[in-house]
This record gives sequence, C-alpha cells and structure tokens, in this order.
Amino acid sequence: MIAQSEVANRYLTMAKTFFGTSHPLFNAFGIEIDEIGKGRAVMRMPCSVALSDRHGGLHRGVVVTLLDTSCGLAIFSRLGDMRPIATIDLRVDFIREALPGEDVRAEVECYAMQGDIAYVRGKAVVCQDDALLASVSGSFAVGTLGPAFDTTATKGTE
Repeated sequence: MIAQSEVANRYLTMAKTFFGTSHPLFNAFGIEIDEIGKGRAVMRMPCSVALSDRHGGLHRGVVVTLLDTSCGLAIFSRLGDMRPIATIDLRVDFIREALPGEDVRAEVECYAMQGDIAYVRGKAVVCQDDALLASVSGSFAVGTLGPAFDTTATKGTE
C-alpha cells in the first residue's frame, strides 16, 4: 500500500511536470501550484501589471483562467491520471475585483463524478487575507477526444 504522502507527492510532481516552467501560460501568469491531491487543487498567482485591468488589479479574465486551470487539476487528482477533459459548463461569480497588489489563490475541489462527468466547485481569494473574490462551479467531460497529458491515461486503450 502506498502512503498518502507518496500519492500526494506523485500528483504534485505530475502536475508540476506538465504545468511547470516550460508551460507558456504558467510562465506568463507566474502561476504556482501549492497543493494537489484527493480531488483538490490550490494554485496561486502574483499581481502583475501586464495582467492587470485599468484599475491595477488582476483582470477578471486572468482570474477565470486561474480558476479553470485549477478545476482541471482538481479533476486530474481525483482521477489519478491526466486523461483529456473538456469544459461543459463553467460559472464564475465575482464578489469583488482584485485590487492593485493583491495576489490571488484558487482553491478548487472535484466533489463528484457521475459516469464521464466531473463536477467542481471552489473559490478565488486574496492571498494576503483570504478575502473572497469569486466563486466557481462547473462540469467537465472526462475522456474526451484529444491528447492525454500523461502516458498512464492511454495505457490499455490502444
């Protein structure tokens, strides 16, 4: 039996390999993975002038991208592999805008799987004080056409 910390480390290594420094989006956005495992993903990104809105806080589109990426990572950790997924529905409700200088953290969980559909929920908060910026919920198709993000997802399907 594999210890839980070994499983968590495997997910973190898998995610950092795919989403690591060679990933253009993560490089441009400065996204870092804080936690992954058991259907949960936590990612954060710093406030950046290049990604700011006209008021100087992170643009809402950037926050949505962080939340969407965190949703996928939470699903991968629940599945135990990185087979292809596709967004069916993603709802983001903004409570308030990020202010200049506020770094953002996304916390997402994949709370249910039914057939080939994964369901997620989570939030975006300010890193400095956990102030709520937005909530997210969505559904994703699992095993869609497209490339798998790791080799374990395709074993036995050839």
